[in-house]
Amino acid sequence: MTNLRELAEMDLADTLEDPKNWGLPVVLKDPDGVEQNVNGQILYDTIVENPATGGEMIVHKPVVTVRRSSLSRVPVPGEKWSVQIPITPDPEADKVTYLLGRPSEDGGSLGFIRLYLIKAEQEAP
Repeated sequence: MTNLRELAEMDLADTLEDPKNWGLPVVLKDPDGVEQNVNGQILYDTIVENPATGGEMIVHKPVVTVRRSSLSRVPVPGEKWSVQIPITPDPEADKVTYLLGRPSEDGGSLGFIRLYLIKAEQEAP
């Protein structure tokens, strides 16, 4: 018999990874240069508090949610990872590179990890 947590983790294959649902291609590159290609849910915009007014505003800061068991290595705080996602919610769209921003939220109890991204800036020569 499968318990509820195991069932929820198995369901992530459909809800987060399946391209017919939320799944979009995500390429994670760890500090050693090893790439992992997975599918995950991408939210392209985030609601943040406007420091000047205290009101809410929408900013383009993507958040990626992936199934923990699909990763061969999980980011740990302080590591530098890059993440490539489609520029639009189309699996065939060109990819843009981001970096991990604040520490990721590890939903180990439910089997997913949430990655907060910041735009990768090109360094001046």
